[in-house]
Amino acid sequence: MLIVGIGNGFLGKITAQYLQKAYTGTANPNITSPSIIVVLGGGITDFNTIEQPHITSYSRLVAACRLYHKIRENKQPCTILVSGKGNSHKTSEAELFRKALIGMGIPDSDIIKEDSSENTYQNAKYSSVMLRKQMPSQVYLVTSGFHLKRALLLFETFGIKPVPYPSDYIDTKITVFPNSYNCAFTSFMLKELIGIVQVHFYTTMGLNKSEK
Repeated sequence: MLIVGIGNGFLGKITAQYLQKAYTGTANPNITSPSIIVVLGGGITDFNTIEQPHITSYSRLVAACRLYHKIRENKQPCTILVSGKGNSHKTSEAELFRKALIGMGIPDSDIIKEDSSENTYQNAKYSSVMLRKQMPSQVYLVTSGFHLKRALLLFETFGIKPVPYPSDYIDTKITVFPNSYNCAFTSFMLKELIGIVQVHFYTTMGLNKSEK
């Protein structure tokens, strides 16, 4: 029954609502202060020695660029913090993001890199240290909608309460017969559910240490 529930989209539909519904109205913030946009990476694809941000990363780059220009249009200073080392031994994910953002018209002087983190926990841990040094009035967190709930929990663990800014949403389709589309996207979301439980467990056990 579990396999059928995953393959026909039913479980994915419920999980998508739980993970993303709270953030469906947060893509139009009221901008009134200096800001830092934190963009979380989605991995690196190294195909035939050509390194590129993973396909899930491009919506995050576009969303960060859109938010940056919205903040600047409101005549407020803005910096983009790109976070992630990625799975490459050659170029960090943060560096690939930096180059992509420059190509999208973001000044290099408005980009800072956190290129040591290898997972969301480390994204939050290392970025929080840099954010406290920058002392922004507002912090925005850009990542995929299904990833936001866990990412926000981890940033709050390290004393940062960012405004969520979802770059994309995923959902499944209810079908009579199981299909690979539903299986793939449901697996992404189930991984997030497990991660959220893990965050709460570690916090309860005192293993998620804030570094204020």
